[in-house]
Amino acid sequence: MLRLSWQQGITKIVATPHFYAQEDAPDRFLARRGAAWERLAPGLSEDMPEIYLGAEVYYYDGISNTECLSQLCVGQSSLLLLEMPFHSWSERMIAEAIDLVRVRGFTVLLAHVDRYFTFQDPDVWDLLAENGVLFQVNADAFLGGWRCRRRALHLLREGNVAALGSDCHNMTSRKPNLDRAYAEIEKRAGQDALRQIDEKSGRLIAGMDSAVHILL
Repeated sequence: MLRLSWQQGITKIVATPHFYAQEDAPDRFLARRGAAWERLAPGLSEDMPEIYLGAEVYYYDGISNTECLSQLCVGQSSLLLLEMPFHSWSERMIAEAIDLVRVRGFTVLLAHVDRYFTFQDPDVWDLLAENGVLFQVNADAFLGGWRCRRRALHLLREGNVAALGSDCHNMTSRKPNLDRAYAEIEKRAGQDALRQIDEKSGRLIAGMDSAVHILL
């Protein structure tokens, strides 16, 4: 997956294993992630992207009050990749996501917002964006059905897509596909849309680069 991503022009990757507070504790999660990194690191080479260690943190009640949440950010930055439930969000859930930004000072990147489209009122995206919550859209959103693609393109044209993710898990059903997504975005939204994604994700990377991170 790393080599294929490199061939697609990807030079930096954030590794985001899932963290579920209901099933795990941060120290145990971080220990397993560290062990996985130690197994991976000897096989890395120059034809692979630079890797940052992070987590995809699943929302839970009270997350905005969790003291140790910074341990699950990308590297030593304040960037938190937050996965929300796959059903309609309550006002409390939305308020907690906003509090992570407004009160706690995290840079909150909402994971694969395209997967939530069918569950949420369209107004929720404006509310979150107005309060500093950033959106990540999966490449598949631009490659699948027209309804999801239309909504993803709308967010993109509104300037509300901060990062594009491959969400790759393997080399069969979920392999790296950012090159195909970029081609589709250029076809349907033009070069300006691509530049917008690059600029926004570049600022996120700059924030990570300014903190301590793993450098190949």
